[in-house]
Amino acid sequence: MKTMTLPELFVTFDSSAEGLSDADVKQRHLQHGFNLLSQIPTRPWYLKLTAQFTHFFALLLWLAAGISFTIAWIDPPSHMLSIGWAIVIVIVLNGVFGFYQEYRTEKSLQALRNMLPLKVRVRRQGSEGEVLASDLVPGDIVLLSEGDKVPADLYLIVASDVWVNESTLSGESELVSADAVGSDHSKNILYSGTYVVKGEAQGLVYATGKESRYGTIAVLTQSVDSGVSHLQKEIAHISKLIALTSVVIAGSLILLSGFGDNELWKTFLFSLGVLVALIPEGLLPTVTLALAFGAQRMASKGFLVNGLSVIENLGAVTVIATDKTGTITQNKMEVAAWDEDEKHPPSQELLNAALLCNRSDGSNGDPVEQALYTFALTYTDVAQRRSEYPIVSEYPFDYHLKRMSTVHSLNGGFSIFSKGAPEVILGLCDEVMSAEGKKPIDESEHQKLIDKHDALAALGYRVIGFASRECTTLPTSREEAEAGLSFIGFIAMVDPLRDDILESVGLCHKAGIRVVMITGDHPLTAGAIGMSAGIITLITEVTTGEQLDALPPAAIKRLLHKNHVFARVSPEQKLTLITLLKEMGETVAVTGDGVNDAPALKRADVGIAMGSGTDVAKQSADAVLMDDHFATIVKGIEEGRAVYENIRRFITYMLASNLPEAVPYLLFFAFGLPLALPVPLVLAIDLGTDIIPGMALGAELPNKGLMNLPPRSRKDHILTLGVYGRAFGFLGLLSAAMSMGLFWFYLTAHGWRGESFSLDNPLYLEAVTLTFAAIVFAQIGNGLSCRSERDSLFTIGFWSNRYYWGGVVFEIGLLVVLIFVTPLSSVFGTHPFDPIYWWAVVAVMIIILAAEEIRKGIIRFIRR
Repeated sequence: MKTMTLPELFVTFDSSAEGLSDADVKQRHLQHGFNLLSQIPTRPWYLKLTAQFTHFFALLLWLAAGISFTIAWIDPPSHMLSIGWAIVIVIVLNGVFGFYQEYRTEKSLQALRNMLPLKVRVRRQGSEGEVLASDLVPGDIVLLSEGDKVPADLYLIVASDVWVNESTLSGESELVSADAVGSDHSKNILYSGTYVVKGEAQGLVYATGKESRYGTIAVLTQSVDSGVSHLQKEIAHISKLIALTSVVIAGSLILLSGFGDNELWKTFLFSLGVLVALIPEGLLPTVTLALAFGAQRMASKGFLVNGLSVIENLGAVTVIATDKTGTITQNKMEVAAWDEDEKHPPSQELLNAALLCNRSDGSNGDPVEQALYTFALTYTDVAQRRSEYPIVSEYPFDYHLKRMSTVHSLNGGFSIFSKGAPEVILGLCDEVMSAEGKKPIDESEHQKLIDKHDALAALGYRVIGFASRECTTLPTSREEAEAGLSFIGFIAMVDPLRDDILESVGLCHKAGIRVVMITGDHPLTAGAIGMSAGIITLITEVTTGEQLDALPPAAIKRLLHKNHVFARVSPEQKLTLITLLKEMGETVAVTGDGVNDAPALKRADVGIAMGSGTDVAKQSADAVLMDDHFATIVKGIEEGRAVYENIRRFITYMLASNLPEAVPYLLFFAFGLPLALPVPLVLAIDLGTDIIPGMALGAELPNKGLMNLPPRSRKDHILTLGVYGRAFGFLGLLSAAMSMGLFWFYLTAHGWRGESFSLDNPLYLEAVTLTFAAIVFAQIGNGLSCRSERDSLFTIGFWSNRYYWGGVVFEIGLLVVLIFVTPLSSVFGTHPFDPIYWWAVVAVMIIILAAEEIRKGIIRFIRR
């Protein structure tokens, strides 16, 4: 943007130093709108709420409830009325929870709006006053002082020692100096969303709302769609499979009835009851609870999630796109080396430059200057030294000039100290200081110094050059002050790696997770940090933002197929990288802390904001990393994997009871044998005894070795052939065989020889109750077995999941109540059986546990 003079600015924006008139403001509100971020129209809340009750699984539950009410109306003794109301309660709870989660995700844009200050000081018609920030228009004169947030993009027309923090936009932590239009300073524009750290200023507004740089990012963030979560797709997939299976089974029963003497309409109602029984009403509550347990454990580790489904996404992560500062490193600058031989104390000239050309007091100021202050404090009395060299003039750091200088009085003359980018400082120097004295900087000496700088930068250090000179008269300009300097030396700074970063990155590699570092740092520094952290092995595995612009998407994707470091990357390029990774089928976790990171955080499968970051980043992200620690991300991924496994455990557990529930009906319709498990008892298992233990499986802790496995494919469903095989072909088959075996054994042992039973026959009710109890205890064994797919129950800890054992107590308690409490026993059709058979019921659980331990042992032996 070409810099205009102050008169040109006033003409361009039809304003003046006196500000706008009220009529001007009203007219410009009509032309430019208010200083607010535009909103993309969203669905009304009532439509969002309705959607929670009309998705496929909800419709399936509504169908089940409707069938229950219909059967209860036609056949009141069926006791299906209470079952129908139970299903309706489940639907309502699921819908309310889903609506609440969707509501929370809408806070991101609100956080962007809240970053603008509520009121600002302006000058209008020659008078100063306060107005709402939303009332600002182009041409307004805004008055700013230390601590104020900048409310709109503006030109500085008056400035006094202005320093601005632009980290929320640029990602850079260093303060930026600015000056008024017409000065020799290169920066005279302030952007909305940043804030004034020091000084006072007056600015002429030139862009508001969505036209501002800040607003552009907000619009970009709104336009990013994170899509439907994998878990949502999986629940829909499972719902359809279960619905299809249930319909097929119920239809088969109706078909089989045609070969017997059963009345078709009764068979139809009976089959509908079976359909209701086979629908897993507890699926969504159990999934929600598994996610909630995971969220609670992650919160205790400093990883807060903004939505429960993100936990499952964490478990599928294949790529972590991380920034550097504070995540890989400690975000704490330290001096690592100085001058030509850091084994000796720094020279007095270098100490003077480090502490005098420095605005920090040790606790406030730029991190680099604080580190230099601490460094100087180790070798000298800083207060005394500064009193000996009182400052008389300052030329603040400028990002474009990449240097700062200070002028100090000394013995009737003046000393000038400069610091900045080494190549810039060297370009201002005519000579170099050494132990032998000053000597001219010829081509050889210049190259020697550049080589030293490159060697330090290649080690991951941030290198700063220092120079000075003395003069007898006070310089009248920056150019005069910084001419003919003598080069003093280098100070190399380092932001140390976090202590366990190597271990954490190594764990990612072992778990099949790629790590991509995306930073705004210099390529040499970024590459050195990347190698030190174990992300890359060669400096050639670094690509700059400039190189990215020249590469086609296909070439960038080739880089993204391995661990890589991207340096000098802009927010738009970061978003592009995340988009390409998702196009490659990767599940991407992204870290960020500034407004500029918000679009990438929202695009990612898992957006992770730093706890020290901006509100915008936190609200745009799916999770907040309270300690800014890369290792915590790895822990979150482990928890995500554990949650996915817990959901699979519950579904395996749930399906294991379906076969022993279905077999009695197949035998009843196919062979006319007595029904071993009436519909009310099937529902007593699905909505009663199975619910609490199944939910408790969601509290299972991550198994050892979980992070030694590669990430699962996004194409890998929860319901795999292995899950079906284990649930139906092993656990369910054992449960069905033993429960039906006890049913027939009990009948024959008590004299039954094939004659028909009435539904209230005591012997029949006792045999049915025994079957019911056998399935319940089989499920206790199944639940214990499902706590791990391949590890022994005794390895993971027999008693380690106290929630599951609480569920077992509830399960047995409910079983006893349904059998021995008369009002309920009459509703569910139970009757106490011979006490000696309780030993057989307990044996069912033991046999299943033993069989599973043998199966797991064989699998472990094969996979060695």
